[in-house]
Amino acid sequence: MLKLILNGTLGADAEVKTVGKNHAINFSVAVNMTHKDQAGNKIEQTEWVKAVVWKYENQSVKIADFLKKGQRVLIEGMPTAEGYKNKEGEIKTTLHINVKDLELLN
Repeated sequence: MLKLILNGTLGADAEVKTVGKNHAINFSVAVNMTHKDQAGNKIEQTEWVKAVVWKYENQSVKIADFLKKGQRVLIEGMPTAEGYKNKEGEIKTTLHINVKDLELLN
C-alpha cells in the first residue's frame, strides 16, 4: 500500500463536480518545506498537490463549504502522479492525492 500524508494550505476554494451519481470535491494544497543547501543556506520550497475527495450518491458534500482558500488541512490518501507538456514543450509532473481522511486545522 502507498500512503501520503500532507500538512498544507488550500490555494483556492474547493470545487464540487458531479460525476454520474457521485461528487468529486477538488482542491489544491500548498505544502511548504525547508532544507539547507550545501553551503548551509536555508532554502524554502512550496510544492502543490492536487487533491480530490470522493462522495458517493447520498453522502454529504458539505465539507466543501469549509474548504476555502487559506484553510490549513491535514490529509491522508493514495498518491498518483500525472505527466504533461507545458506551453514551452517541457515535460512536467503533477502530484495528485485521492483523499481518504481530511482534518481541518484552523
